[in-house]
Order: sequence, then structure tokens, then C-alpha cells
Amino acid sequence: MVIYNLPDDFNSAEEQGKPVIIRSHQSSTRSANNKSIIHQNMVDIIIAGKKTIIDAYNITSLEAGEIMILSKGSSLISQALPQQGPFHNLAIYFTNEVLADFWIKYTSGSNGSLKENAKQPFITYHQDVFIRNFVNSVLLLLELPAKLSDQLKLLKLEELLLYLFQTNPEKLQSLSMIAKDNEEMQLRKAAESHITTPISLDELAFLCNTSLSTFKRKFLNIYGTSPQRWLTRQKMHLAANLLKHPQERPGSVYAQVGYANQSSFILAFKKEYGVTPKEYQLRNLS
Repeated sequence: MVIYNLPDDFNSAEEQGKPVIIRSHQSSTRSANNKSIIHQNMVDIIIAGKKTIIDAYNITSLEAGEIMILSKGSSLISQALPQQGPFHNLAIYFTNEVLADFWIKYTSGSNGSLKENAKQPFITYHQDVFIRNFVNSVLLLLELPAKLSDQLKLLKLEELLLYLFQTNPEKLQSLSMIAKDNEEMQLRKAAESHITTPISLDELAFLCNTSLSTFKRKFLNIYGTSPQRWLTRQKMHLAANLLKHPQERPGSVYAQVGYANQSSFILAFKKEYGVTPKEYQLRNLS
């Protein structure tokens, strides 16, 4: 699988090293879990279609009419087409220095008082009338024959950030542009946040910024077992708890715990508990 470095892999010669990059992207191709390393912070505005972003901590889906501001880091990105036409988004990439200058210029450094545990790697918003008009204004600027100046790109980013800050200052301040947690904490969060997510060990390792072999070694040191065995056991324990409820059906539980098909789920469950999911449910509900 190709690893995309965003925005670097798609930069023109003029965009290399720029603090703010604005890009309108359209695609007629559906994609699934493309590995992407986002080297600058990113405003992602979905115009048509749907995008799913998986990082070490969360799974977030954005649909047309939504906006995300995402800290730089490693992510798995999927995009889905709308019912008609291509996928379309507007992306604005910017450096940590740009954000720091924004706080100094417009908020007198007020984010310094934010509690550490309130910070998070991304925030989302619904597009309102202002943001929709903002998007239209940027798209019109991108259609002009002359390329946008660095000053105008910065001004448009500041316009959006200042509006978001004015409508909800605490929310914008909660965006963490700082280094991620230490390696052990990041691995724990990645593993425990994605127990029911249908992603591979290789993808989990990518989210933790390590090779697969390093990920397995560190996982063994932390949990005392292999990641495959640990994840399978967690999925089976979750499935067993679900099957204790009469409204749950064995035929639907497998998807809830991250299995792509029922047959592999039944084999894993029987290996863990000695009976099939259906037999387990009958035994616990009788």
C-alpha cells in the first residue's frame, strides 16, 4: 500500500515550504484506508461525498456539510463518493507556527490557560451559512488565472479561524498542536481504541509511527502477549457480553466486534469459549 505524505506529495514547485497551502480536490474513485502522513495541520471541508479518518485515538466520519481541523500525524483515510458526481473537498494545510502566530495576534495567547486534558487531536463543526460562503469565496479565488499570494492564503485561513474562535473559543482552543503522548501511551490508546475496528496490525503499527516488527515487540512488552492474540481475546469478550442480551443476534454480533464475515468469527469464538456463539447465547439465556 502506498503511503501518502500530505500535502508534500502533491505540492507544486511554488508550494514547497509554504506555511499555508489551499487545495480543492475532486475524485471519481472510491478509496479505502489509504495510509497518509499529514505533515501540516489541516482544515478539511467536505463539499460532496464522505471521508473517514482513523488515527491512533479515534474514528471520525465527515459528510458533505461538515468540517474538521486535524493536527498533523499519521492517519488512515477513506473517501466515499456521493450518489451523483465526484468526491469533493477543500483542504487548507498550515504549520504550527501559523497557528501560534494566530493566537498571539488575535487572542493575546489565551490558549495558554487551557487544561492539558482538554486538548484533542482534531475538532469538527457543521458548516453554517458563513462557512458555506467562505468555501464559495475560496473556490472562486482558486479559479482565478493568477495564483493566490501567500498573504491572501494566510488571510483566508485567519478569516475562518477567527470566525470559529468567535463562535466557540473553547472548542478551537481545545485543538492540540503539540507532540503526541509518549510511545507506550500512544500504543495503548491505538490498541484499546480500535478493538472493534476492522483494520490490520500493519495499519495499527502505521498509526503508531512504527514498523510492524517494532509494534509487535513493544506490544509484547506492554501486554505480555501478541497483538493478534490480545485483540482476538478482547473481541471475543465483547461478543460474549453482547450475546448475554436477548435482543442481540449471533448473526449480527460479528460485525459489531470488527469481523468481516461470520464464519471466521464463529471459529474464533469457539476456540475461545468451546461453543458456538449461538450455543453460548442459549446457555446464558436459559
